[in-house]
Amino acid sequence: MKTLRLEFYKTKRRKVWLTMFALLSVQLLWGLWSMSNPKEWELQSGWMSLLYFLSLLDGIMVPTMMSVLASRLADIEHKGNTYKQLETLRSAGSLYHAKAVCGCIIIAAMFAVQFAFFILLGYHLGYEGNPEVKYYLLSYVLKVAANISLFLLQLALSMLFANQMIPLVAGLGGSMAALLLMYVTTYSFLPWGGNLSASLVRAEWDETTRISTYCYRAFSPAETAAVICIFIWIVVFYAAGRILFTRREV
Repeated sequence: MKTLRLEFYKTKRRKVWLTMFALLSVQLLWGLWSMSNPKEWELQSGWMSLLYFLSLLDGIMVPTMMSVLASRLADIEHKGNTYKQLETLRSAGSLYHAKAVCGCIIIAAMFAVQFAFFILLGYHLGYEGNPEVKYYLLSYVLKVAANISLFLLQLALSMLFANQMIPLVAGLGGSMAALLLMYVTTYSFLPWGGNLSASLVRAEWDETTRISTYCYRAFSPAETAAVICIFIWIVVFYAAGRILFTRREV
């Protein structure tokens, strides 16, 4: 707990919260721009379309956001060359664990703010009815899990490489991979496809009426396996990152 408290103290010094709020603000502004002036049919299916929109938005932006978060948490030690000093006071494993838990808490808070903002925006725009609580809660849990898996992958890279351009480029590549996956499949076993696999809503485009119809997904066995794979990635990336970090030469 002391190590975790120190990590949160470092986030204040490094303005990690401010950095993540700035990136989250880009998402919020994108949502304001794309969702303004909805048509009548969009108001009718607004709450389902909102979940679909968030999955697309996060699939494009979040891999890069997770690389920035991991880099900000790890770079302070690289710049100060303090890993060797810290590991004389506590184990390398506890240091890695504290940074991982700190990042997970930040991610949970980020997406709580995101969901709250877009729900309020939906009410402001006049979406019919109310959001279905069980679907929104499940979507939040799956979204947080999908992006924790990405964060743990990026954290392992950021802790292992002093040059933070390597994990940042990996994050940008992940965003490009996620964008490509959106055009070719509705789910993916790759970690960058987690937001796509975790989407609870699918859309069907009618070329005649030029209207999208939204409905909740009935998960096939393969789609269910892709969702389970998100939690497998969490375990794999955390274990691999911790083992590699504890065995590295400082």
